[in-house]
Amino acid sequence: MVATVLSFAGAIWLCVALALLLTTFVCGLAQPYIQRRRASATARPPVSAILPIKHVDPGFDVTQGSIFTQDYPDFEILISAAEVDSPALAAARRIAAKHPSRPCRFIHSSGAFAISPKLNNIAAPLVEARHDVVMTKDSNIALDPDVMTAFLQNLTSDVGLVVGVPVAVRPEGFAARIEASLLNAHARLLLSASALGLGFGVGKVMVFRRGDLERAGGVKAMSRNLAEDTALSMAMARIGLKTVFAHRTIRQEVGARSLKAVFQRQARWAVIRRANELSYALEPLASPLPAAIAAALAAPLFGWPAPAAFGVTLGGWFCAETAFAAAKGWEISLWSPLAYLGREALALSAWLRGWTTHEVIWASHKFDARSGALAPRQNRSSREQV
Repeated sequence: MVATVLSFAGAIWLCVALALLLTTFVCGLAQPYIQRRRASATARPPVSAILPIKHVDPGFDVTQGSIFTQDYPDFEILISAAEVDSPALAAARRIAAKHPSRPCRFIHSSGAFAISPKLNNIAAPLVEARHDVVMTKDSNIALDPDVMTAFLQNLTSDVGLVVGVPVAVRPEGFAARIEASLLNAHARLLLSASALGLGFGVGKVMVFRRGDLERAGGVKAMSRNLAEDTALSMAMARIGLKTVFAHRTIRQEVGARSLKAVFQRQARWAVIRRANELSYALEPLASPLPAAIAAALAAPLFGWPAPAAFGVTLGGWFCAETAFAAAKGWEISLWSPLAYLGREALALSAWLRGWTTHEVIWASHKFDARSGALAPRQNRSSREQV
C-alpha cells in the first residue's frame, strides 16, 4: 500500500513538473515578443544612473564602461561607495576618465539606516540625483548600448518598477559554470513569469521614478528588508503600480568562483526568498532532480525499472534545457552536463539550508532575514566631480 501511494505521488509530481517545464519553455521563448508589445512608453526623460560599487567584480571594465556607452539622449551617472578609497573606486575613476563627455559624480554613501548594505550604498545618490527617473545597476552587470532605451519603453503609467533578467556570461572554472547554470535556469523561470504578466523585484538593474518611490514611503519603506528589490516591488504594489521585466535581458559577468562562494551565495538568497516569498516551498517543482526521483517512484506504474526512469528523466530534462539555451543564444560548453549535475546537488542543498536558518552573511556581516533595520546612524555623503 505504501509503495502504491508513493508511486502515484511520484507520478503526480512528475506530471506537474513536466507541465511546468513545457510552460516555461514556451513562455520563455515568447517573452521578448510579448513584453515588447506591452512596452508602449514613448517618452525619453532624463535619467540618473546609480552604480553602487564595493569590489572589482569580474569584467569590471566591461560592466562599468557599458553604462557610459548607452545610446540614450540625456543621462547622468552617479557612482557610490561606502569607502572613501578602494581598488573599485580607483578602477571606476579610471573608466570614467575615458568618457569625459558623460556627466559623472562620485558619491560617498556611508549610511547604516537599513538592513541591506546595498540600500545603504544607494541612499545618498538617490538624494543627490538630478532627475526623477532612476536606473540602478550592479557592478557585475553589462549592458548593451540600447538597454537603457529598452527599459524606459517598459516604464508605462501603470508600471512602478522595471527590472531585468540576468543571463550568465563568461564563467571561469567548474564552480563558476555551476553558478552560470543556476543563473540561467532561474532566468528561464523569470522570463516565463514575465510572459504570463508577473513581475518580481530583481535588483541587478532597476528603473523607477523617485516620485513613485516617495509616494510608496521612500527608502524607509525598504529599510527593514534585506532584499531591497523585493521590498521596492512590494512598496510599488501598495500604491497600485506593477513590476515588470524588460523585454531585453542583461549580461551578468560570472568570472572565477569557488564552490564555497557559490554555495554561500545561493544559500543566502534561499534564506532571503524563504523570508519573502510564499512560493519558496514549491521551488523543487521546477527542478529536474526531484522530478527524476518522482519518476523513479512512479516507474512501477509503467513497468519501468526505477534507475532507467530516473536516468531518462534527468537526461531528458538536461537535453531540453540545452535546446532552450541554444535557442536563446546562451552559453553552452562541454562542461555543461557536469555543471548541470553539480547545479542540482548544490541548488537542492541551498534550498534545504533555507529551512534551517534565518541568518545570512553579506559583505562580511551577519543578518537575520526577518529582522528590522539596523540602528540608525547619520547618513553622510560627499560629492566629487570627475
